[in-house]
Amino acid sequence: MLHRRILKLTPEALWVFTEQTGVAIAAFVGIKLLTHVLDTSEFGRLALANTIVMLIGTSSFGPLGQGLLRFWAISKEHGELHTFYRVSNRIAIYAVIASLLLAVIFSCSISIVKGFDWTMLVMLSSGVGIITGLFGLKVSVFTAARQRRRTALLRVSNSFLRPLCALLLIVLTVPLANMALVGYLVTIVIVFVIARGLYNRETLKKCSSSRVDVRSASFQSLRKEIWKYAWPFLAWAGFGWIHLSCDKWSLQAFHGAKVVGAFAVVSSLSIYPLVFGSGFLTTLFTPIAFQRAGDLSQSQSVSSANKTLLLMTGIYIVGAVIIISVFSLLHQPLVLLVSNERFVQYSYLLPWLTLAWALFYLGQLLICWGLLAKQARSYILPKLVCSMVAFLGTFSLSASMGPMGIVLGLGIAGAIYAVWCGMIALKLLRTRRKSPWSANSIRYGAS
Repeated sequence: MLHRRILKLTPEALWVFTEQTGVAIAAFVGIKLLTHVLDTSEFGRLALANTIVMLIGTSSFGPLGQGLLRFWAISKEHGELHTFYRVSNRIAIYAVIASLLLAVIFSCSISIVKGFDWTMLVMLSSGVGIITGLFGLKVSVFTAARQRRRTALLRVSNSFLRPLCALLLIVLTVPLANMALVGYLVTIVIVFVIARGLYNRETLKKCSSSRVDVRSASFQSLRKEIWKYAWPFLAWAGFGWIHLSCDKWSLQAFHGAKVVGAFAVVSSLSIYPLVFGSGFLTTLFTPIAFQRAGDLSQSQSVSSANKTLLLMTGIYIVGAVIIISVFSLLHQPLVLLVSNERFVQYSYLLPWLTLAWALFYLGQLLICWGLLAKQARSYILPKLVCSMVAFLGTFSLSASMGPMGIVLGLGIAGAIYAVWCGMIALKLLRTRRKSPWSANSIRYGAS
């Protein structure tokens, strides 16, 4: 029965596939273009700058986007989308203020330690991160509404235009990472303005006759429920950032930006297929599972949602095995394909690094069971512990083993993370069989 329902979603699935494929291709095109105009040191600095973009744009705004993604369907079910849109706008304001404070702290700290050039790198990265985060909030709402075509066009346009604009500025000026970041900033501002226009039009279309008082009970209730759902994400998002970024910063600490640049190409090649696969699967299946589960009051609906997540996880595991097998045979030609001979020295690490990240992203997929049950806080401890394992492992092993130590540290942390998240998912499934998840739910569901 489930596979027949999935087949009915073919047009929707095609747009999701188009989005994820376009983003992945754009990432490889970006690496190919920028590795030809930047030397290994500057490409390494750009890789470090991208970790700051990820910290602000993904780790700070991403959890709030998850809250919007989860509660759009619930708000629609209660006929209160007008309240939802007003709350989402208020959340965006809070996120910008917090991110600006974080950017100021980073910039001041770096100016003392590294000087003006690195300070500019941090400031530009922070600007890109903030606008990227705002763009992500709008896309989260479009995703929740299952507006696949709009989401795909916006994300793919941003992914392709960003390296092209960076390349143009570098060619016209100087081959520095800072100029590439200026190109990123110009691109994301343009795409965000378009997304905001579409979002405002959507809001007016669905809520033209409704005005919401921010002091009303419905506004305050929804705002609190979204925050209760999102705060665990915020609590461990920083630790997740450490897990994803410690490899580059540990190499920078012990070996310099040149090694970071060469390793970053292999790291990107190992991660992007997994991001593509997991992103495609979660973007396609998670909103479906959330809508089927509703407010978790119907056992049959929750069971259907769980089957959807099981199918998603099975497809990911099979795909990860295939990718690792291909990389073990063709690692050097693939690294040359996406870059050039200056970046090929660590190609032999590709299959092992892919295995390490495959375990991490398996854990990320398994988190979906907790999100469905509104138990995101269950992942705070595993996220904290595993990120610390990754941090300590990469920094200690990088000093003695170089890039191979990075792979080993990430592999250990990824294995612990995947097993831990799997145990939590099994526990939630057993708990559901004994008593409904919604037993303690309130109007918008239990947090």
